[in-house]
Amino acid sequence: MTIKLLTFDLDDTLWPCMITIMRTEERLHQWFIKHHPGISSQYSIKQLRKKRQQLAKTHQHIAHDLTALRKKSFLELAIEMNYSPEKEQQFIQDAFELYVLERNKVSLYDDVIPTLEILNRDYLLGAVTNGNADIYKIGLGHLFEFSWSAADAGQQKPHPVVFDSLMNKYNLQANEIIHIGDDPISDIKGAQQSGIRAIWLNRNNLPWPKELNSPFIEINQLNQLPAIIKRL
Repeated sequence: MTIKLLTFDLDDTLWPCMITIMRTEERLHQWFIKHHPGISSQYSIKQLRKKRQQLAKTHQHIAHDLTALRKKSFLELAIEMNYSPEKEQQFIQDAFELYVLERNKVSLYDDVIPTLEILNRDYLLGAVTNGNADIYKIGLGHLFEFSWSAADAGQQKPHPVVFDSLMNKYNLQANEIIHIGDDPISDIKGAQQSGIRAIWLNRNNLPWPKELNSPFIEINQLNQLPAIIKRL
């Protein structure tokens, strides 16, 4: 059948993820030092990260929703600081606004915009992510038909419900979709479990995990994609 939709992972597919997260957490900690020194004096960046990871383990019902988890982590800090209800709400709002601002300051790989602009002419493009980056705040929204997140699906990739729920929502069949992503498990295995062909974007030329089924196609630059899709 005709390919109707190309879905893309975001973090580490369209931009480097870790440098973005580290900068965001550094900026938040600087803000704590200035405005909430009780938090910064008690917790380092590393300790705050571990605290949030532990929160995800004890709150499995929101572990897939990184926005809800982040807000919950701010609430826990406010409670520890014995903030009044008014200060608590203001803290959560201000901290999350700063987080969103910094989280969406990404450095796109050079081949992203040119490639998406070419593909956008002939195909619907969708974002499918476990994270909470916002393609509209980043400035890519005009190239995508939609963004589908783990929060929308109620589970994280590679759980089959992520792609199954997407297909149901947009009335598409698996063979009408190709997914592109960097992660062998969450992207490639995740798409394969729903019968979707998956292209592995292997920018760092890593070996493929032998225990997993091979990807449909492997590329090491996103700009290889238009010619490949055209031949299918």
